[in-house]
Amino acid sequence: MSGMQRLCIIEPVFTNYRLPVYTELACYCPVDWIFSPAAAGAGHGSRGPSPVPGLRYIEVPAFRPGRTGMVQRGIVKHILRERPRAVLISADLRYLSFWTTLLAAKLAGVPVYAHGHGLYRRRRIPFALRCAVKFMLRLVTAYIAYAPMVRESLLRHGFRGDKVAVASNSMVNAAPVPPVNKTGMERGVLFLGRLREDCNLDLLIRVLARLRQKGGIELSLHVIGEGEQEYRLRKDSAASPWIHWYGGVYDHQKISRISARCFVGCYPGSAGLSVVHMMSLSLPVVVHHEARLHGPEVSFVLDGISGVFFDRRDPEESLHRALQFLASDPPTLAGMQQAAFETYQDLVNPPLAARLWSILSGERAAAAEGLVPAGKPTLGLPPWIPR
Repeated sequence: MSGMQRLCIIEPVFTNYRLPVYTELACYCPVDWIFSPAAAGAGHGSRGPSPVPGLRYIEVPAFRPGRTGMVQRGIVKHILRERPRAVLISADLRYLSFWTTLLAAKLAGVPVYAHGHGLYRRRRIPFALRCAVKFMLRLVTAYIAYAPMVRESLLRHGFRGDKVAVASNSMVNAAPVPPVNKTGMERGVLFLGRLREDCNLDLLIRVLARLRQKGGIELSLHVIGEGEQEYRLRKDSAASPWIHWYGGVYDHQKISRISARCFVGCYPGSAGLSVVHMMSLSLPVVVHHEARLHGPEVSFVLDGISGVFFDRRDPEESLHRALQFLASDPPTLAGMQQAAFETYQDLVNPPLAARLWSILSGERAAAAEGLVPAGKPTLGLPPWIPR
């Protein structure tokens, strides 16, 4: 592949969960992965990139030139020098280097693809943002949405969809746990994700403590993750031996072994890709009902089918009811575990790398898939949970 033009991928920081995706993309053509150093304790899992054939890591400095915006230095120079076959860039409109990259790629005649969350979190769009999105859609070859709901939100806000493709954000678990492996005797709840300010793990700990003390349901909590809140959370719960802390674990086999003790996954804060990982472990996912506060990946969870949405307006009581019900109804739980795993299988067949490549190589029609069935229940409490 040495004589082939390289694909240039630009992201703010290196993340371990992206490594398998870009490793697979490197099987299609050589890849340059450009990123900047992550802040210490951010919980992105930057352990030092592993050597991968066809994948070249390029770390560039990032700085803030003023009160707003960020710049990743050296990207424009790289594009003009290397003339890659295409550029795939994280669509952060706040980065000044995002805009200079779009302009440089346009000048060099290099196809450029922005990859992002779109506008699904916004009910209204300020005039300046509307102009920025229109300008971006003029410059890019295509905008790759993280989920069907992202594309739908752009259309709902009046933007044209002819440049918007979909590659549902997902990850391939190298050690999935099919439903047949669940015994029905598991009593653990799995938290999987970054321990950041909005993870809301304190809520889950309070609810589980209440279930144990007043509900007589001896559940345990298994926490996989790291981040700026890890030290405080561990310190505050030091007197709770039923909470098991594993820190940052990125080995899929180890995560699957930990999940063998769990019947459900829960991310009580603003969830993202971790919901897909939990579904790959045959764990229904419990998250709150405010879609605009989550990443678009939560749209893959079907309320009352492959997971449960608790009411963020009354979080403690609502989450308590949801976990109590799931722990007390084995037939419903088994059906949800099956549905969660089937959703994961739909998301990774074909895997994200293949979906991205079908767009980057010009086969956009094949990539504009809709994995969420028509008529999907809207976010809210499922009717079968007692009010």
